[in-house]
Amino acid sequence: MKIMRPPGNLLQQRLLALLDDHATGDGMTAEGLAALLSLPAPEVEVELETLTRLGNLTRRAGVGGEAYYSAAPRRKLLGNMLVEAGVITEEQLQEALVQQAQTGGRLGLILLERGYISKQILGQILETQRGVPYISLPTYPIDEQLVRSLPEWVITQHKVLPILREGREVHLAMVDPTDVIAMDTVGTLLGARIRPLLTTERDFDWAMTKFFDVSRRVGESLAAAPEEEDQGVGAVSVTDAIEAPPVVRVLNSIIHDAVRIGATDIHIEPDVEEAQVRVRVDGLLYDKTTLPRGTAAAVTSRVKALAGMDIAERLRPQDGRILLDVEGREYDLRIATVGSAFGERAAIRLLNTQQVLLGLERLGLFPEQEQILTRLLAHQHGMILVTGPTGSGKTTTLYAAINQLNERMRNIMTVEDPVEYRLPGITQIPVREKAGVTFDLGLRAILRQDPDVIMVGEIRDPATAAIAINAALTGHLVLTTLHTSTAAGALVRLLDMGVEPYLLTSEVAAVVGQRLVRVLCTTCKRQHPLRRETDIELFRLPPGLMLFGPVGCPECGTLGYRGRTGVFEIMEMTDVLRELVLQRKPATAIMDAARAGGMQTLRDSAIRKVLDGVTSLDELRRSIQVEVQ
Repeated sequence: MKIMRPPGNLLQQRLLALLDDHATGDGMTAEGLAALLSLPAPEVEVELETLTRLGNLTRRAGVGGEAYYSAAPRRKLLGNMLVEAGVITEEQLQEALVQQAQTGGRLGLILLERGYISKQILGQILETQRGVPYISLPTYPIDEQLVRSLPEWVITQHKVLPILREGREVHLAMVDPTDVIAMDTVGTLLGARIRPLLTTERDFDWAMTKFFDVSRRVGESLAAAPEEEDQGVGAVSVTDAIEAPPVVRVLNSIIHDAVRIGATDIHIEPDVEEAQVRVRVDGLLYDKTTLPRGTAAAVTSRVKALAGMDIAERLRPQDGRILLDVEGREYDLRIATVGSAFGERAAIRLLNTQQVLLGLERLGLFPEQEQILTRLLAHQHGMILVTGPTGSGKTTTLYAAINQLNERMRNIMTVEDPVEYRLPGITQIPVREKAGVTFDLGLRAILRQDPDVIMVGEIRDPATAAIAINAALTGHLVLTTLHTSTAAGALVRLLDMGVEPYLLTSEVAAVVGQRLVRVLCTTCKRQHPLRRETDIELFRLPPGLMLFGPVGCPECGTLGYRGRTGVFEIMEMTDVLRELVLQRKPATAIMDAARAGGMQTLRDSAIRKVLDGVTSLDELRRSIQVEVQ
């Protein structure tokens, strides 16, 4: 794992992705591509020349003698083929191309992640485009012994998988079947002719998880390490342990696997004799592997060393961060450690710094809710609150709102803890409590910078609440979050913080409550009749109603769910609600009045998503438990 610099072969893939799927009639220069990728132009030019020699690109001289590169005219562009087939619209293609220009990712994978196409349709179109047979890896009997005969670094670096040997010919599943370097490398290592087959990036990730599971790789790394007697929590030689190659491989395996399956957090939890490694995917924790206690301590020490933390201090809580390049993507790892009864516990938050911000249309809002939020964001001043528990997607909603407002004519500033995503054209101030930069201090500083829109990551204390309300009062649009279970509860919470009722009624425009629910896998979800009496009574649904539920398949890792979406309630301030706030009425009274005024509650929105087949009744019960009791 390299820090902050993709290897050359990954750079070639990114260049091909940009030129192959986003080509123009004139092509692009090395300088233009270097600017898009934030890399030195000479480095990009070397890779462009290599790809030209291999026949992947064509080169022509411009008017001033500069070299223009473009995809070799061997096939129609993927995006155009999908539009012509009626699979996606021109607008969806342009949105995906904008994201591709920002991240350098493959167009097909971007369209898959956005939910515009299915894996099967992508495979069929790619097969037509490239003239190479498409194969679905989860449904194919793969020769595991053949897979093991090829070094893992070759499979990972070139994104290829040998699946069958017939005589002197090996069938090779490839994400890019035009990669002659990969075919030459595999052919030499296996001593065979290569027959390329096309597979998708998602199928390749599935195969990596299946055949190179983190538990297996951790076991192999530990087997290569010399055996040491466990001498207790305080007996690990930190200096020797953190640079031991097996420890490096164990940590790399854990991080790579977490990135591949889309995990947001990694937990290393020591116990009496061993440590459990768990990852959080779609909001839930799953066991991944176990480590001997001494190895876990060494892995934690290496993480701390990379994060610039004090590796000798194992009891006091510490925080740090690491910037890592994982498979060509830059990740910001936020590290938090604390001493426990059996050793040091570590939590690692994975943030993809190249993550493209979602628009309001992709948050999970219903059309009428999106219209309301868009109208609220058009206000020149006031406060919009987003509420919900930790991990409910509040920050993502704030970023989507800021992205909607981001225009050069506005001065937008934020104060956040931490800064999760970089926003071009926006000043972002991270909270650094050790340096004395808190939310209230950062907010005071922002008010002296002539802002139009202010985003406050979270209102945690009365001082921040008072400054935020005053900022809205003095003509700024303030977007912020609050930890409450319902939209109505946010108003009561602010009153408890000492904010005067008349300020709330005059400056709070709306409160958005939200949760995240897992989305049913579109490949394997199945309908079943509603029979449970408690559900019929609780949700007031007719018996025998056909609802979708999870099944589990290779596409979703047998979980039955893939990805998450938001469930929202938007409580606009009306005269009735303002009167209740002035009277300091409880949250239940405010919620009843909002519902009587036509507000769609979290419970209502979640049931609607269940009826639409987006999520399941079990997921509704898990995520919206408080609201349905």
